[in-house]
Amino acid sequence: MRAFQAGDTSARAPEGADIDGRAAADGAGAAEGTADAAVAAELCALFNAIADRVQALESAAAGEHGGEHGGRDERDERSGYGGRGTSTDTQRLDFPGPAIPEADRTPAILVIESVAESDLGAPGDLGAAGVGEPMREAAQTALRGLGGDWDQADVVRVDSTYTVRDAAVRHRVVSVLIDARAPLDLLLTLVAVLDATVPGVPLLCFAPDGDPTAFDTAVAVLRGRSRAEIVRSPVQAVERLTLHWLTQAPVAPDPLAESAESGYGQIRFEGEKVLVIDDDVRNVFAMVSALELYGLTALTADNGPEGVELLLRNPDISVVLMDLMMPGLDGYATTALIRSHPEFADLPIIAVTARAAPGDRERSLAAGTDEHVTKPVEVDRLLALIKRLLKRSQPRT
Repeated sequence: MRAFQAGDTSARAPEGADIDGRAAADGAGAAEGTADAAVAAELCALFNAIADRVQALESAAAGEHGGEHGGRDERDERSGYGGRGTSTDTQRLDFPGPAIPEADRTPAILVIESVAESDLGAPGDLGAAGVGEPMREAAQTALRGLGGDWDQADVVRVDSTYTVRDAAVRHRVVSVLIDARAPLDLLLTLVAVLDATVPGVPLLCFAPDGDPTAFDTAVAVLRGRSRAEIVRSPVQAVERLTLHWLTQAPVAPDPLAESAESGYGQIRFEGEKVLVIDDDVRNVFAMVSALELYGLTALTADNGPEGVELLLRNPDISVVLMDLMMPGLDGYATTALIRSHPEFADLPIIAVTARAAPGDRERSLAAGTDEHVTKPVEVDRLLALIKRLLKRSQPRT
């Protein structure tokens, strides 16, 4: 059992005659020895049944990548792969409970670290090896920067097939941040389970500058996945997580690409101008990043009067994305001001808001917007709305 706990999932407890022999060797009385042996035999049989199931699950997950890689490299032993130094949840041998209804799931970023928790010191400290939990810290930094209701979101560390499956049935997984300095075998196994449980979730793989081994690992892990990207610094990881969180957007399809092509989905644009009016710099960053990936040209204003001024100076703006909850002149009043200009009577305006209270959509439409979407914005839906509104709107001079 100690060998199993240390990571050898092929280890099994003694059974049958072996247990009886050990009880006799210990010098127990006949009746007492028989009772003890019976209890021990039952416990060992139960343990072995659980161990067989765990090994079968690991083999099934690893089998999806069979033949692509050999045995462990020497980093496996340093990281505690196979069960050493894992979290309490990882050591559990039961299986994920009933799935939580989709509407009730807490949004979460999953993180896969390169260091076993047993190598860490107190929370927030650096571990014995001089490393902390950089993936968790990056995810928490991204969430703290969002403000508002996002403090209710979770950062969930996963380091086994069990914890991945458990997270998948309990959370709405927005993104996964992976430390490519972890063992390749472990990462391939966990990503295979992610593919099965939360298909299409965006993957970010952290491979720090100056670590070619981590970069090669990241390439191997992300190969063939369209919603995947390699990041080279914690700051870049925070920026991309923010983009995922606010927009649910995919990232660059080729993890080796230096920069994204102009658009990588089915919808393409030809440089049409979009005005984003929003006072939250992180929202603006995320929205602009997503729009420009699909070939749109984005202009920004952080308040209503500035947005109207930009419109007057740029009559070729095709669409406005309007944040409703701005200080001063809010989105409702700004929309009404825009509509007061005859030349903007048919200009498509899409309301974007973090609120989803009853009546919000009707109020924004009554103010003069054409559509109403809530954050985090589903980029595919937003792009489809923009495309439809562009087709519907009359050409403006």
